[in-house]
Amino acid sequence: MRGIWLLLLGLLLVLGGSWAASRVQSADGTRVTDIRFAGDNGATLRALLYVPAGVDVAHKAPAILAVHGYINTAEMQSAFAIEYARRGYVVLALDQAGHGYSSGPAFAGGFGGPAALRYLRSLPYVDTANIGLEGHSMGGWTVLAAASALPNGYRSMVLEGSSTGKPFAADGTPGWPRNVALVFSRFDEFAQIMWGVDRAQDVPDSPKLQALFGTTAPVIPGRIYGDIATGTARRLTMPVATHPGDHISHAAVADSLDWFGRTLQGGKPRAPTDQIWLTK
Repeated sequence: MRGIWLLLLGLLLVLGGSWAASRVQSADGTRVTDIRFAGDNGATLRALLYVPAGVDVAHKAPAILAVHGYINTAEMQSAFAIEYARRGYVVLALDQAGHGYSSGPAFAGGFGGPAALRYLRSLPYVDTANIGLEGHSMGGWTVLAAASALPNGYRSMVLEGSSTGKPFAADGTPGWPRNVALVFSRFDEFAQIMWGVDRAQDVPDSPKLQALFGTTAPVIPGRIYGDIATGTARRLTMPVATHPGDHISHAAVADSLDWFGRTLQGGKPRAPTDQIWLTK
């Protein structure tokens, strides 16, 4: 008899948790759809499409392409996608090429980034003058590939634990990419791969980063370099987290929300600290 009660309790927790998670993901009337669309060279790409309530052809909205890192899937961007949608952004959370339900091979076609940005721009309810790009780790290289392929197809980007430069992206300069924020956590394990320094705490001293920011001095976290209006703005923030911890960091999510709030027009004003994703 005790086993039956435990089984019923387990089922109740599963069903109740699933219902609660669904409510959080679709907060404020957001519609979340699992979609497929054409990639490059015959590939089929999969993504989760978040469309806020009230968005249609007559009421276009800004949009964000959000991309996970290596051997992850679109669901890993859940915290970011939920909060972007709550602020009125259409969100396309991509399965990179060769990841999740997107056909392979991995690394092909700019990781799927260029095709995903083209698809996002094709949606009739998207304000194509206000598109942001966000990517974690290899997802950063995915959105950089999209930015290279469509240099006028986006307005700003956030790189989470990622970097410009070889072997997977063009070198960063004071003018490229457009309006880029780097969120690089203080205990990120990939500082050497990304920015050529041994410790994440030393990223402000990276010559590679300084070239992106147009300075020869250590980059000051939190300071905005360049100008948003001309597309040359840069900012470094360093939340207390690890490389995979960016996905569950309120500070990392808040930094990206703040940047897109500054650089994209048309979103709903909401404090970056107002976040509900952890409930899911």
